Amino acid sequence: MADSMNSTGIGGRHWVLALLTLTLAFNFLDRQILGVLLEPIGQEFDLPDSMLGLLSGIAFAAFYAVLGIPIAVLADRYNRRNIIAVSIAIFSVMTALCGAATSFVQLFLARIGVGVGEAGTMPASQSIIADLYPLTERPAAMGILASGGSIGFMLGLLIGGWVNEWYGWRVAFMTAAFPGLLLTLVILLTVKEPARKINPTRQAWVSETWLGIRIVLRIMSVRWFVLGGTLYGLSAYGIHTWMPVYYIRYHDMSTGEAGTAISIIVGVIGGFGAVLGGIVCARLNTRDVRWNGWVPALSIAISVPLLIAMLLTDNTSLALGLFLIPGLLSSVYAGPTWAIIQELVPVERRAMAVSVYMLIYNLIGLGLGPLAVGILSDLYRPWSGDDSLRWAMCSVLLVSIGGIISYALAASSVRQDLEAPAVA
Repeated sequence: MADSMNSTGIGGRHWVLALLTLTLAFNFLDRQILGVLLEPIGQEFDLPDSMLGLLSGIAFAAFYAVLGIPIAVLADRYNRRNIIAVSIAIFSVMTALCGAATSFVQLFLARIGVGVGEAGTMPASQSIIADLYPLTERPAAMGILASGGSIGFMLGLLIGGWVNEWYGWRVAFMTAAFPGLLLTLVILLTVKEPARKINPTRQAWVSETWLGIRIVLRIMSVRWFVLGGTLYGLSAYGIHTWMPVYYIRYHDMSTGEAGTAISIIVGVIGGFGAVLGGIVCARLNTRDVRWNGWVPALSIAISVPLLIAMLLTDNTSLALGLFLIPGLLSSVYAGPTWAIIQELVPVERRAMAVSVYMLIYNLIGLGLGPLAVGILSDLYRPWSGDDSLRWAMCSVLLVSIGGIISYALAASSVRQDLEAPAVA
């Protein structure tokens, strides 16, 4: 354990963190590539916005979120590296099958398969990082992990946007699937399961699952952190999933142009923001642990008015400029949220804590965010006409105000919860 903690070479903790960051990147690549392909898919299958929202939201999120619970039980008991490797292989293969779909139903089922595969990566990944990095370093490590989401978001938009223009949306899906299969082999060959700080539990499956959920959710600040991330996630997924369509419809961009612009802002700048936010929070954390709640609250509060202004302007340059700061701050919440939840729960429940968070976050955030935008867009169309999508995105964005309040409440209770006997 000590060698692994100090090593920076192949197999060391920094190497493991890099591979887990790539895992999240390919996770988001296969998840988010659909966003830039919604317009051509909708045109080919003649789908309204509500059906596109269903495809990009709940088709993936329901299975991704629900299966996270039983997979977390496995991750708290068995080899986490193997669980991650198998999961990557599954979601990569299912992404390739998305490209082979010839009907909406086939594509819907393939997206469910992507969700099934991706369900196994985050609980095990965060549990491993929590074993490798102490609390003083963990927000920075989790921030680096979170940057993988921005990298994958960027790659999904770039690959999806340009490959669609050159070869069509089916080839774009197949191209996105290939890197994950290579990563599976690298993880199996170079990563060893880290030593756990406590022996895994071996209770009955159902009782273990129910007990884990109760232990996680009985902690007040954990509940507030989960709610804060979920409400922000609903607005963020709703906005980001439909952002390529917004630029295509209202600013006359091609899929390649929209994908490139958004990938730079959310992928490059957002990835930098995720790492920087984690580092800043880690330093502030040494003075006051409440910064784990304050940092996300501040980043969301700064972003909301800028995003509303961006959605309402018809000036393309201004729209892109207004998106820069929200893009920088888009993933800042993740590092502090993931890090403190891992510290608040008992060490033998860390994977379960992630899965509970991801269950709520993804069912409500990822599942309902894009779907809500699509439904509202169709509902607003009779009175707002072609502007219905931008008003739908503004409406969903307002939900993140609840995230600001929740993070502030999490900050108010986190010190007391960290000192509680149950956590110790």
